[in-house]
Amino acid sequence: MEELKVNIGAGNTYIPSFVNIDISPRADISLNLNIDELPFKDNTVDLVFTYHTLEHLDNYLFALGEIHRVLKHRGRLLVGVPYVTLIRNLVNPYHRQNFNEYSFDFFDVAKLKGSAVETNPILFKKVFHRFQYTGVFKVLPLFRDFCRYCLLNVVRSMDLGLLAIKPPHRILHVNPEDEDHMRREFDECLSKRVPYPKRFHSSLTPLPYLLEQDVCAECS
Repeated sequence: MEELKVNIGAGNTYIPSFVNIDISPRADISLNLNIDELPFKDNTVDLVFTYHTLEHLDNYLFALGEIHRVLKHRGRLLVGVPYVTLIRNLVNPYHRQNFNEYSFDFFDVAKLKGSAVETNPILFKKVFHRFQYTGVFKVLPLFRDFCRYCLLNVVRSMDLGLLAIKPPHRILHVNPEDEDHMRREFDECLSKRVPYPKRFHSSLTPLPYLLEQDVCAECS
């Protein structure tokens, strides 16, 4: 059976063979991720790819909860987000959330889930994260970890791969091949993005959407 794959926050691009979701009317499905439920039944989606979208959401936990709801057990969530210590990410008025390598530990019962006395059912297991470094740090691997903790502007963005955990499960075992597979799958999703045809660039595009795309170069 063919997998159901969803690209959330399609922006200026879409992924062929995916269901592309965005606030823009150009997407296959246009909705507001802050308030609208995803149009899929529980436990039906195999893969969600979302690239530089989650940081723009005011109601981030609602959107993440919807992603978790529709994913199958062990469904893959592939995420690209800006890194918290890049100054231009911190001052971007269109960014509502900040992320680092510990952000998704709050949804893993083996790590930080429950530390905020939260009641949401969101459970994920992080399989990998990798940093997209800036400038000279791309070629200085011996100093990158130290600099990332002590300095600003070392990491530009971060890629992550997570597996959804669904009841009755609470803890998930990750196989070594899961990481290799998900890293490759992330890169494939990124490489398959193509621009929408120019005919979609019309006056129908909401002004806030256009402004957001103009000021957030990392998200395009």
